[in-house]
Amino acid sequence: MDFKKIAYAAVIYMVWSVLIGFFVPLLTTWAAILAALAAGIYAGHKSKSHEGFTSGLLAGLAGGILGGTLMIYMPSIAGVPLKVSTSEFLSPVVEFIDVNFPWVSNLDLIIVGTIFGGIGGFIGSKEKLGKVFLFLTLFILYIFYGAIDNVAWNWGRSDWTWNMSISHVLTNRIDLFIAAVFAVITTILALILMG
Repeated sequence: MDFKKIAYAAVIYMVWSVLIGFFVPLLTTWAAILAALAAGIYAGHKSKSHEGFTSGLLAGLAGGILGGTLMIYMPSIAGVPLKVSTSEFLSPVVEFIDVNFPWVSNLDLIIVGTIFGGIGGFIGSKEKLGKVFLFLTLFILYIFYGAIDNVAWNWGRSDWTWNMSISHVLTNRIDLFIAAVFAVITTILALILMG
């Protein structure tokens, strides 16, 4: 088991769950789940199924504890509030488990990280899904590139924010289509060149 990879995945979970929720308001309640899946896929990539599942689970657990602890002592970093909203279906589970430790104050973050990190780790361990992971990573990078391009285009406007730039890209069919086409072409070229 690669503990360095698990540590990186824990940080990915903690950071992405905050950033997705802040920059993409449409996905706020799903940010923790998406971040846990991504972290789990990263932790479990190129490993056996059971090892991938365990790595993803540990990454989600560590990231949830780390994120929950950080949120107690630091309300925000560089203007980005450190808070994570999770879906309503978790509320009964969180209320059922009664804990009194301060570092698990954000229990839903730990539950989501553990469950979906494990699922992501299992998915990431499947070699054939490496191509899907490459495509999704490239697609997301192209979306962020489009958002940065949008910010540059609207630079100096006081009525334009990062949130508006990302929302614009996510709701614009042409931007989404171009990002998907570029991601497909780059994925195919990568697979051909890497043999």
